[in-house]
Amino acid sequence: ASGTVTVSGGPEGKTDWKVKVDEDLAAQAKDLTLKPGKLNLVTSASVPPYGYQETGTDTLRGSDIDIANAIGAKLGLDVEFSTMEFTGILPAIQANRFDFSIASMGDTPEREKIVDFVDYSTDSNSIVTTKGNPKKISGIDSLCGLNVSSVEGSVFLGLLEEQNTKCDTPINISIFQDNANALLQVQTGRADATMYQTGIALYLIKTDKASKNLEVIDSEEYGKGYNAIAFNKDNPQLRDLVQQALTALKDDGVYADIHDTWGLTANMLDKITVNDGLRFNQPT
Repeated sequence: ASGTVTVSGGPEGKTDWKVKVDEDLAAQAKDLTLKPGKLNLVTSASVPPYGYQETGTDTLRGSDIDIANAIGAKLGLDVEFSTMEFTGILPAIQANRFDFSIASMGDTPEREKIVDFVDYSTDSNSIVTTKGNPKKISGIDSLCGLNVSSVEGSVFLGLLEEQNTKCDTPINISIFQDNANALLQVQTGRADATMYQTGIALYLIKTDKASKNLEVIDSEEYGKGYNAIAFNKDNPQLRDLVQQALTALKDDGVYADIHDTWGLTANMLDKITVNDGLRFNQPT
């Protein structure tokens, strides 16, 4: 592809961004992907507004989806998505099944041992409980002795386990495969609270019927960190091209427009970095 590519996205799929193909980056990218001319990507599609399936369809929506499509356009490549459980994504990248993953995954020093990351935005984590805060939760230390749901392999789980070392009565942590199930425990009263990315929780409470009975404890945010794109360590060339493509999208204003469209302006970065997880040093 050359010239300008129109990327369509946004919550209704009706927002268009004009992305100018970078001929130089495109010439380098075409031989670095698993299939010529194509980016094969994986996402978890379970965390609106980052990535989710439109109800009753196979259509993927979200800021991650729009950013990935814009990266593809900048590199002159078609984008093809697969979805899987969050816990399967890193093993799939290690096994070289996909060119990269984009699934609002945190860049942590521990994860950097097995994959490479391009950091593309930030988010923090908050405690989510039922409306009215019946357990009078005021911070992570007040979760001691409560039933809290979490996600396997997540930064949230790392934060809860870290807190458990300081609790007299430990947090009773129940662990699930994905965010939706962890949240369901709170929605249905089986858990007193969960931890969730702040931006996602606020978005769900605003837009999702099942989440109307939830509230974010906004006294404190925990474990701010990067959302990052994960690459197999054997392909640093593609990693660096994606970093350059994102930097170009920042310069074009497309990066900011996508974040604005999804209400994620506060998550934007000044600089697109590689393997910078130590800056926030999140646990996993």
